[in-house]
Amino acid sequence: MQTSRSTWLTNKAWIALPVILVLALARCSGDTSETTPPESLADAEVSDEPKTLAASTPTDKPSDKKRFSSSEIKAAMREHIAKRTALGNPGVFEITDPRTSQSLELQFQIIHDPVRVIDGQFYFACTNFAAINDPDKTYDLDFWLQELDGELVVYEENVHKLPVRSNNQWVQQPRYNFVNDRINLLR
Repeated sequence: MQTSRSTWLTNKAWIALPVILVLALARCSGDTSETTPPESLADAEVSDEPKTLAASTPTDKPSDKKRFSSSEIKAAMREHIAKRTALGNPGVFEITDPRTSQSLELQFQIIHDPVRVIDGQFYFACTNFAAINDPDKTYDLDFWLQELDGELVVYEENVHKLPVRSNNQWVQQPRYNFVNDRINLLR
Protein backbone atom coordinates (compact mmCIF):
# COMPACT_ATOMS: atom_id res chain seq x y z
CA MET A 1 0.00 0.00 0.00
CA GLN A 2 2.78 2.43 0.90
CA THR A 3 4.63 1.63 -2.34
CA SER A 4 1.59 2.40 -4.52
CA ARG A 5 1.07 5.71 -2.70
CA SER A 6 4.74 6.58 -3.21
CA THR A 7 4.47 5.69 -6.88
CA TRP A 8 1.31 7.78 -7.19
CA LEU A 9 2.99 10.80 -5.56
CA THR A 10 6.09 10.38 -7.72
CA ASN A 11 3.95 10.28 -10.90
CA LYS A 12 2.11 13.44 -9.86
CA ALA A 13 5.39 15.20 -9.14
CA TRP A 14 6.78 14.33 -12.58
CA ILE A 15 3.70 15.74 -14.28
CA ALA A 16 3.72 19.00 -12.35
CA LEU A 17 7.47 19.54 -12.26
CA PRO A 18 7.92 21.28 -15.66
CA VAL A 19 5.07 23.72 -15.09
CA ILE A 20 6.07 24.44 -11.49
CA LEU A 21 9.69 25.03 -12.47
CA VAL A 22 8.79 27.40 -15.28
CA LEU A 23 6.39 29.38 -13.12
CA ALA A 24 8.86 29.49 -10.22
CA LEU A 25 11.72 30.61 -12.44
CA ALA A 26 9.53 33.24 -14.06
CA ARG A 27 8.55 34.62 -10.66
CA CYS A 28 12.13 34.52 -9.33
CA SER A 29 13.66 36.25 -12.33
CA GLY A 30 11.28 39.21 -12.15
CA ASP A 31 11.63 42.52 -10.34
CA THR A 32 12.22 42.03 -6.61
CA SER A 33 10.38 45.21 -5.65
CA GLU A 34 7.04 44.96 -3.89
CA THR A 35 4.12 44.05 -6.13
CA THR A 36 0.40 43.76 -5.63
CA PRO A 37 -1.09 40.29 -5.08
CA PRO A 38 -1.48 38.20 -8.24
CA GLU A 39 -4.81 38.19 -10.02
CA SER A 40 -6.87 35.04 -9.81
CA LEU A 41 -6.79 33.01 -13.01
CA ALA A 42 -10.57 32.95 -13.06
CA ASP A 43 -10.83 36.74 -12.64
CA ALA A 44 -8.30 37.61 -15.31
CA GLU A 45 -10.25 37.02 -18.49
CA VAL A 46 -9.02 38.89 -21.52
CA SER A 47 -11.42 40.51 -23.95
CA ASP A 48 -11.01 42.03 -27.39
CA GLU A 49 -12.26 45.40 -26.19
CA PRO A 50 -9.82 48.28 -26.73
CA LYS A 51 -8.97 48.46 -23.03
CA THR A 52 -5.67 46.95 -21.96
CA LEU A 53 -5.03 44.30 -19.35
CA ALA A 54 -4.41 45.49 -15.83
CA ALA A 55 -0.80 44.93 -14.83
CA SER A 56 0.04 43.62 -11.37
CA THR A 57 2.93 46.07 -10.98
CA PRO A 58 2.67 49.07 -8.65
CA THR A 59 1.02 52.13 -10.21
CA ASP A 60 3.99 54.41 -9.39
CA LYS A 61 6.20 52.38 -11.73
CA PRO A 62 5.50 52.43 -15.48
CA SER A 63 5.29 49.02 -17.09
CA ASP A 64 7.56 48.43 -20.08
CA LYS A 65 5.73 45.22 -21.01
CA LYS A 66 3.13 45.27 -23.75
CA ARG A 67 -0.35 44.17 -22.73
CA PHE A 68 -1.94 41.72 -25.16
CA SER A 69 -5.59 41.47 -26.19
CA SER A 70 -7.54 38.25 -26.55
CA SER A 71 -7.18 38.32 -30.33
CA GLU A 72 -3.38 38.81 -30.04
CA ILE A 73 -3.11 35.89 -27.62
CA LYS A 74 -5.16 33.67 -29.93
CA ALA A 75 -3.08 34.76 -32.94
CA ALA A 76 0.12 33.81 -31.07
CA MET A 77 -1.44 30.45 -30.22
CA ARG A 78 -2.46 29.81 -33.84
CA GLU A 79 1.05 30.72 -35.00
CA HIS A 80 2.62 28.36 -32.44
CA ILE A 81 0.27 25.53 -33.41
CA ALA A 82 0.95 26.13 -37.13
CA LYS A 83 4.71 25.97 -36.55
CA ARG A 84 4.40 22.79 -34.47
CA THR A 85 2.16 21.08 -37.04
CA ALA A 86 4.67 21.89 -39.78
CA LEU A 87 7.35 19.86 -37.98
CA GLY A 88 7.80 16.14 -38.57
CA ASN A 89 4.50 14.83 -39.90
CA PRO A 90 2.91 17.86 -41.65
CA GLY A 91 -0.58 18.70 -40.42
CA VAL A 92 -0.10 16.69 -37.22
CA PHE A 93 0.51 18.27 -33.82
CA GLU A 94 2.78 15.86 -31.97
CA ILE A 95 3.14 16.03 -28.20
CA THR A 96 4.49 13.55 -25.68
CA ASP A 97 2.18 12.84 -22.79
CA PRO A 98 4.32 13.61 -19.71
CA ARG A 99 2.55 11.01 -17.56
CA THR A 100 2.68 8.04 -19.95
CA SER A 101 5.52 9.11 -22.28
CA GLN A 102 3.17 8.18 -25.14
CA SER A 103 3.55 10.21 -28.32
CA LEU A 104 0.19 11.71 -29.29
CA GLU A 105 -0.63 12.66 -32.87
CA LEU A 106 -3.35 15.27 -32.81
CA GLN A 107 -5.23 17.70 -35.02
CA PHE A 108 -6.08 21.20 -33.78
CA GLN A 109 -9.78 21.99 -33.24
CA ILE A 110 -10.34 25.14 -31.17
CA ILE A 111 -8.95 27.63 -28.64
CA HIS A 112 -11.32 27.93 -25.68
CA ASP A 113 -12.74 31.25 -24.54
CA PRO A 114 -11.68 33.07 -22.53
CA VAL A 115 -7.91 33.22 -22.69
CA ARG A 116 -6.42 34.46 -19.43
CA VAL A 117 -3.65 36.53 -17.88
CA ILE A 118 -1.68 35.45 -14.82
CA ASP A 119 0.14 38.01 -12.65
CA GLY A 120 -0.29 40.61 -15.40
CA GLN A 121 2.61 39.15 -17.39
CA PHE A 122 1.88 35.52 -18.24
CA TYR A 123 -0.90 34.37 -20.52
CA PHE A 124 -2.83 31.12 -20.61
CA ALA A 125 -4.88 29.42 -23.30
CA CYS A 126 -6.76 26.14 -23.27
CA THR A 127 -7.39 24.22 -26.50
CA ASN A 128 -9.00 21.12 -27.92
CA PHE A 129 -7.16 18.71 -30.19
CA ALA A 130 -8.60 15.54 -31.69
CA ALA A 131 -6.87 12.24 -32.25
CA ILE A 132 -6.00 11.81 -35.92
CA ASN A 133 -8.89 10.04 -37.71
CA ASP A 134 -11.20 10.28 -34.66
CA PRO A 135 -12.61 13.82 -34.17
CA ASP A 136 -14.72 12.69 -31.19
CA LYS A 137 -11.65 11.55 -29.22
CA THR A 138 -10.50 14.95 -27.96
CA TYR A 139 -7.65 16.05 -25.72
CA ASP A 140 -7.58 19.31 -23.80
CA LEU A 141 -4.11 20.87 -24.01
CA ASP A 142 -3.03 23.89 -21.95
CA PHE A 143 -0.49 26.46 -23.12
CA TRP A 144 1.35 29.15 -21.16
CA LEU A 145 2.71 32.18 -23.01
CA GLN A 146 4.80 35.21 -22.13
CA GLU A 147 6.26 38.21 -23.88
CA LEU A 148 9.69 37.85 -25.43
CA ASP A 149 11.12 40.77 -27.41
CA GLY A 150 7.66 42.30 -27.85
CA GLU A 151 6.01 39.08 -29.03
CA LEU A 152 4.02 36.41 -27.25
CA VAL A 153 5.69 32.99 -27.24
CA VAL A 154 4.57 29.67 -25.81
CA TYR A 155 6.91 28.45 -23.09
CA GLU A 156 4.95 25.47 -21.75
CA GLU A 157 2.52 22.89 -23.15
CA ASN A 158 0.71 20.30 -21.09
CA VAL A 159 -1.95 17.61 -21.51
CA HIS A 160 -4.78 18.73 -19.23
CA LYS A 161 -7.59 16.31 -20.09
CA LEU A 162 -7.53 12.88 -21.69
CA PRO A 163 -10.31 11.17 -23.63
CA VAL A 164 -11.84 8.18 -21.82
CA ARG A 165 -14.74 5.97 -22.89
CA SER A 166 -17.91 6.41 -20.88
CA ASN A 167 -21.28 5.03 -21.97
CA ASN A 168 -19.94 4.34 -25.48
CA GLN A 169 -18.74 7.91 -26.01
CA TRP A 170 -15.55 9.87 -25.46
CA VAL A 171 -15.44 12.28 -22.52
CA GLN A 172 -12.51 14.34 -21.25
CA GLN A 173 -11.07 13.37 -17.88
CA PRO A 174 -8.98 16.09 -16.19
CA ARG A 175 -5.56 15.38 -14.70
CA TYR A 176 -5.40 18.65 -12.80
CA ASN A 177 -7.35 21.77 -12.04
CA PHE A 178 -6.36 25.26 -10.98
CA VAL A 179 -6.61 26.70 -7.49
CA ASN A 180 -5.37 30.30 -7.12
CA ASP A 181 -3.26 30.08 -10.31
CA ARG A 182 -1.59 26.91 -9.07
CA ILE A 183 -1.93 23.48 -10.60
CA ASN A 184 -3.76 21.07 -8.31
CA LEU A 185 -3.09 17.50 -9.47
CA LEU A 186 -6.03 15.12 -9.44
CA ARG A 187 -5.84 11.41 -8.91
